[in-house]
Amino acid sequence: MDRKAQRVFAAILFATFFAMFGETIPQSFQPLFIASLGVTPAAVALIYNIRNVLQTLLRLVAGTISDSLGRKNMMLFGMALFAIVPFIYSVAQTPTLPVVAMFVSGLALSIYFPPSEAYASSQYPPEKAGEAMGRYHMGWAVSAIIGPAAGGFLVRFFPDYRPLFVLSGVITALGFLLIWRYTEDDRDASCPMKPGVQIQMILSEFPSTLRRLLGNRKVLVASIAVFAHAFCNWGLIAFIPLLGAEMGMNEFMIGLTLTANAVVTPIAVGLLLSVPTFALFPLTPYLWMLPVLNAVLGLCAVLVFPVSQAATMEALPPGDRGSATGVWGMIMSLGGTVGMFAMGGVLSVSSIKWVFHASAGVTLLLSLMVVAMRGYFD
Repeated sequence: MDRKAQRVFAAILFATFFAMFGETIPQSFQPLFIASLGVTPAAVALIYNIRNVLQTLLRLVAGTISDSLGRKNMMLFGMALFAIVPFIYSVAQTPTLPVVAMFVSGLALSIYFPPSEAYASSQYPPEKAGEAMGRYHMGWAVSAIIGPAAGGFLVRFFPDYRPLFVLSGVITALGFLLIWRYTEDDRDASCPMKPGVQIQMILSEFPSTLRRLLGNRKVLVASIAVFAHAFCNWGLIAFIPLLGAEMGMNEFMIGLTLTANAVVTPIAVGLLLSVPTFALFPLTPYLWMLPVLNAVLGLCAVLVFPVSQAATMEALPPGDRGSATGVWGMIMSLGGTVGMFAMGGVLSVSSIKWVFHASAGVTLLLSLMVVAMRGYFD
């Protein structure tokens, strides 16, 4: 890896950090801000789900489109969208603008990450792709650790949430400058096919690709596992602040609770551990226990995501692994999307506490399904 490649990789790493830092600073208070605009908790869940829906729809095609339009161009577009989102919240007076902001956020996540992952990994030799992605993911992992708690701490120094949204937008814009200054236009090496033709090919081949991949029993069980986890966990950034506010937590404590999910080291626990953890959330008698419970869910995540993705990769020949990654990511996004819709429905007829009880029940059901199919890994 020469000095030029090191510089490019570092630029992508820090750009991703700034993008996600700006994204996570408002996490401790963003659902509360949306609710303050006259939105019910169930509607907050639906608004959050907009970006999940977009990721489900766009994850399959975003990386392929970047092969035609150029990775740098796609990264700049995605980073610009990230920077716009907090400013939209800062001027919102009605629920309409948060809806727009979630739509833009979903576009940003879908457009930025596939080409940035590909560009970052291309700076390393093929045999070190795993090392490259491990280092790349440090960018957003560190921001996920410090962002929510930092936002919750800074709230006390401002009269309301709006200046913090502006601060988040300024921080995110630093990532745009890094991508613009230190990465190179790679359109000369792009695929000559037009994006429309590529998308048409992907969509026409998708049903047969999906049947072939899910026909592999390891891939099927891995997909069920990641669906189950995303179903109940993707809504936590909306539901934990709502539950915390109901229990009397301030924004800093909410931020620490969200931070606890990201700070855990990789330890193999499992889906079944999520069941009592979800059930205990609304029953805990002490506020300090909420960060601990969310840390346990973080432990569960480090089993489900890497193990399910690794099982998918190992079960297939090299030629199918690119498609498998896309399908795995789509199923993960689909789980998060369906879960948010389902839990939003629970919230519309009951209290926020029943969202966590329902999550425990669904996780138990899907976990037992995975356990029953454990022989598929033999």
